[in-house]
Parts: sequence; C-alpha cells; structure tokens
Amino acid sequence: MHFAVLIYIFILDCYQQVYCSITMDRSKLIQILHGIIIADALASPLDTLSAEHIHNVFGTIHDYTDPAPALKNKLYLWKKPALYTALSQYCILLSALNAQQDTYVHQHTCNFISSLGDSSRIFRHPQGFLQHLQSPYDAPTAELLICIPALFFLHKQNPISIIHFILSHNKNAATCAASVFVYMLLETIIMRQLIALDSVVLKQTAEDAYQFVQEHSALFFNNGGNPQNIIEATKDLHDLIINLPLESDETHYTRYCIPFANRWSKNEYTRLTVNHPFTLLPLALYCVHTGQKDSLLYSAIHKGGKISLLTPLVALLATAMYGYEVIPQNLMDTIVNKKRILQLLALLQSHSISINYLTDFFQNEAKLTQKELEERESKLKHIKSKQTGKNKDKDTYTSMTYHVVESWTKLDKAKWKKERRRKK
Repeated sequence: MHFAVLIYIFILDCYQQVYCSITMDRSKLIQILHGIIIADALASPLDTLSAEHIHNVFGTIHDYTDPAPALKNKLYLWKKPALYTALSQYCILLSALNAQQDTYVHQHTCNFISSLGDSSRIFRHPQGFLQHLQSPYDAPTAELLICIPALFFLHKQNPISIIHFILSHNKNAATCAASVFVYMLLETIIMRQLIALDSVVLKQTAEDAYQFVQEHSALFFNNGGNPQNIIEATKDLHDLIINLPLESDETHYTRYCIPFANRWSKNEYTRLTVNHPFTLLPLALYCVHTGQKDSLLYSAIHKGGKISLLTPLVALLATAMYGYEVIPQNLMDTIVNKKRILQLLALLQSHSISINYLTDFFQNEAKLTQKELEERESKLKHIKSKQTGKNKDKDTYTSMTYHVVESWTKLDKAKWKKERRRKK
C-alpha cells in the first residue's frame, strides 16, 4: 500500500509539473504576442528611415512617434503612430486559429481571411509573404520569423505542422532555415526557462536546426521545398551562428555576418538593417545579448533601416526570456485598440476564443484601417493645397520672367539693328 501511495504521489507530481508547464507556456506565448504587437506599433511608422535621420529629427525616442517630421515630401508613406500593422494582425489571426487546432492547416487560415471579405480594408501595410498568402512567397524576407510563435498555440507541435507552416508562407531556403532556427530557439527558451542568450545555447540550437532539416528532408520536399537548398542554407546559418562574435563591437559583428547573407541574396549588402533573415536574425540576437532589458525596443528602433521587422524580432526573443520586463509601461498603456487587444489576449490565455469573436475583432480592424487612411489623406490634401499655391506663384513668376526676357531681347535686337544701320 505504501508503494502504491508513492506511485500515486509521483504521478500526481508529474501531472502538476506538466500542467504548470503548459500554463506557463501559454502565459509566455501571450506575452510574446503582446510584445510583437507593441513593437510593431512602435517601429513601423519609422520603418526604413536611417539611424542618422531618426537621431537628427527625433533625438532619443521613448514613446510612439509621429513620423511626419521625418518624411518631408513623402507623406504618402505616413503611418499612424501606436497602430500595429498587418504583421501583428496576422500573428493574432494565426495564434487564435491555431488555438482551435491540433495541426496547422494553411487552407483554414486562407478560408478565414476570405470570409472577412476585402482583406485590403482590414490588413494595414502588408509586406513580403503577407501580400502572397494564397501562393507561397519565395524571396528571402524575415517576416515569417516573427510569426513562428503562433506555431506554439497548436495543441500538438510536430515536424509535419512546422514544415507545412513554414513552406505555406515562404519557400525560400534562407527563410526556411532561419524559421526552423527561431522555432528551435523558442522551444529551448520556453521549455528550459532560459534567461540569457549565450554562445552555448545558440550553438546547440544551430546543431538542432541543422539536424532537423536533414532528418525531415522528405517532408520539405513533399511540401514544395527544395530540400537540398534548405539543407545548404541551414548549414550556412549553422556556420554563422557557431562562431557568432557577440562580444565584439557592432562594426566587427556586421563584417562577420554580411558574407553569409550575401551568399543567399542577389544584392550585395553592407549592413544588417535590411530585410533578409541572415541579417535581421543575427542583429536581433546581438541586440538582445548586448542591450539593457528595459530599453531593448528603443535600442532596436535607433538602428534604423528595416526596424519594422527588427524590433518585433527583438521583442519576440526578449519577451520569451524576460516576459513583460522588456515592454515599457507607457507603450502598453497608449497603444491603439488597447482594450480589445487585452480582451483577445485574455481569451487566448483561457482557450475560450471563438470564431465569431475573432470575426468581430477583425471587422473592427477595418474601422481602424479606414481611420488611418482618412488621417493620411487629410495630411496629403493639406500638403497638396500648399504645393498648388506655390506652383501658382511659381507659374506667375516664370511667366513674368519670360516676358521680361522676351522684351529685353526685342529691345536689344532693335538697338542692334539701329546701330548697324548707323554704321553703314
């Protein structure tokens, strides 16, 4: 009897550990998703501006920032500060739909988007594969890396779901390799409750990712990928990661990483702040490793370039390790649509989100998208009216100048003829 009691206690203890682990995982996933949304809203309005331009116009950024002063004559690029974009919207959608499923089925995602009607009314500023959801993208872009946490909302994560998820969105070898690496790294951070990214963890993750693509090459082929290219890209990423000089200065770090990215790109990059998985991933790792927890998001913004992807990627990794410590309270308090976001996250936490609620959430997103469009049009009309006035003045001046020049020319010509006759 005593032995039976011990067995029962052991089983109960195992059950409690597993239950607590699952609860912790879901809580951690909610924090990661929340961090991505806030980082997206913070960085996307300033996307592609150089680090120097950001510093010269705004100085040090500590809040959501209106990009208008930095856009000059490019106000058509204006985005509403504190409003998240299609990247966050898609992460929300994936997380909510996956919470209802055992395995990932991409067609379910496409069907839900189709049920919403005109997606251009809902999704704000789509880029990369988000513009090609009906057919997989094949360019080396980093958007997919930020969507990887949504995979963990599945009730069952397995190689089939992971590979189907990745190749349904992007068939590029470098993107596939980096996506597998991010999945493996998140799994390690969450399950082992890591609180630091050191070279040992990164090396082991690179080994795991390389082994994964080798073992499951047939699954990559069955899902439309080129397994040989993906294996080679993962090997290059492995080689990049295992000697990653995280302790060096950023200039040396950049010089080390760039050749690996250039092997998998048609462009010759000279900096890491471009949209490529082999540039943004190592840069995000560097930011998290070298930065202060409470200022990681702001530090990422000041890098300039493709910060609309770098900052959410930094948020993803940092919140996986540190939770809400890395998200400034002022950003949480003033984000657009705060109440609905918190409500949706709470429903995801409790597994009680419904398709009807999700549909209603995205129909409301259309109103936010329309409001942003109206604000941008208002700004553009204001600028246009000013330009029209300037052009009118310019046209008047040009016309007057033309007549003055013409008159002087006639006068000079008449004077020249008079002088000529006199000499004869």
